[in-house]
Parts: sequence; C-alpha cells; structure tokens
Amino acid sequence: MGLNRWLGCIENPRTGKEATPLPAPGVRGRRVLVVGGGPAGLQAASIAARRGHRVTLWEERPRVGGQVAVAASVPSRAEFLDVTRNLLAECERYGVEVRTGVVATGDLLCEEAPDAVVLATGARPQPPHWAGEASRVVDIRDVLEGRAEPVGDVVVLDDVGFHQATSTAELLAERGCSVELVTAGMVVGQDLGITLDMETFNVRAHELGIRQSTDLVVMGCEQRDDGGLALQILHHPTGEMRERRCDWVVCATHQAPNDGLWHELRAAPFEVHRVGDCVAPRRAHAAVVEGHRVGAAL
Repeated sequence: MGLNRWLGCIENPRTGKEATPLPAPGVRGRRVLVVGGGPAGLQAASIAARRGHRVTLWEERPRVGGQVAVAASVPSRAEFLDVTRNLLAECERYGVEVRTGVVATGDLLCEEAPDAVVLATGARPQPPHWAGEASRVVDIRDVLEGRAEPVGDVVVLDDVGFHQATSTAELLAERGCSVELVTAGMVVGQDLGITLDMETFNVRAHELGIRQSTDLVVMGCEQRDDGGLALQILHHPTGEMRERRCDWVVCATHQAPNDGLWHELRAAPFEVHRVGDCVAPRRAHAAVVEGHRVGAAL
C-alpha cells in the first residue's frame, strides 16, 4: 500500500486477481513430478494436483520448506514457516505424494518417464568476489544451517536489504557475539520498511547492542595470523578507505541459481519447467507466483 501497488498475498497468488479466470487444463490426469519442496515447488504441486493431475514431489532434505524453513529457524521470524506449512497442507489435501530424502538426477527422472517435470531446485550461496580463501567469511545459510558457528566480533554484511542480514545479526547477538551490521546502502535492511518491520527490528537491535554502519563497501579481505580478518572498506560518499578488524564475516549476498538439472534435461523426452530461485534468486512471493502459474498451465 505504501508504494501504491496492487494488493497481493505471499501465500495465495490469486489474491487481488480473483476476477481473472484460470485456463482450463488441456489434459487431466497427467503424471507430474516436482523436484524441490520449497515454496515454488509446493505451490506448483498443490495447484497441479488440485486441477486433476497425478503429482509426486521429491525433496532431497529430510523435510520440505526450502529456504523458508531456514529463515524461520530464527526466533523473530518463526511465523514465516506458515508459508510452506500451509502449502504442504494443500498438497496433502489434493493428494500430492511427498517423498523426502530423494536426490533427483537426470537419469533418475528419465527412468521415471513422467509427462512433465517442474524443477524448483532453489539457489545456492556464492561467496563475494573479495572473500578469497578466508575460511571465516561465511554465508548466512552456513550459520542458520549449522555449518559455521561464529564467535567474538562479527561483521554481518547486508547486500540484500531484507530480513536475511538483520535476522542473522539478531541470532548471533543473542548467542553472545559482538555484532556490527554493514551495508553499502543508506539504511540497513532497507526493505524492512515496506513490510512494517523496520521499527521493531531497530528496537530489538538496540536492546541487543547491534551496531549499524551504512555507506560502506567491502573491497578486500585478509586473514590475519591469529585467524581473524582484516577488511578493507570503502566509505563511498567520501572515497575514504578504512580497515575493520573482526573475527568473522557473515554475508547476506545474492545467491546463484541451482540450475544444473535444468541444463541436464534440455533434451529430455518430456516437458520440463522451472520455477522460483532456480530461474533467478528472488523472494518467496515470486516463487509462489511462478509455482502457481506453471502448475495451472500443465
């Protein structure tokens, strides 16, 4: 509303578009295999099953949810899990067979010989160009998924401008770290204002002692002899270079699409569609909209 845009819902892509009819399914009862149990895959599976197709969803992890489940592991964002929890309930309602612990490969999909495959394989972290071989420069997903446990003085880098950096900063501060949020933007977590979360985040950040530094661009990084890091940082309004020493750097940076299967299946003898972050990493609403669009078009 603040941007005077159309109204919508992160969970229900039909919100605001109720008067637009969906196309009738060309052929009912097709065998559809969805790879990936994040919001895009769950939405594609549920709408395809609702419209009369026989749908199986494969997820390689022990549970569905994708990055939504990871994001919701932070206490301040637990309610975010409703997105995939409700989509999973829709899948169960319409008879989607959900199989976890399945690693999809091109050969396995060809053996299954479905009528259509929907790839919702998500995105993978990619280190920033300046990180080099520094072992203590990690992604927020490394922290939230338990692969890294930063301690001491931690810089959290916000290159995305949303919940990723701020939520992880809160989590680390609650664990006892001394946390500084650094961004090249004018405001840390700039898009939190759109979702009305900015004020409550700033209250919590103040209580936790999280420092916020803006207009700063990390240009380089060196690992010190004691294992810590020395960051070379540009203050871009003035061109001044400065050094920031810390123990760890946790990065909320742009991810890369996990699209290996898409390229592998280019010549497959069945329809192949892709949705969500494996097209281009974005936010959950885009994944849900794309999943709905493809699921309805099968």
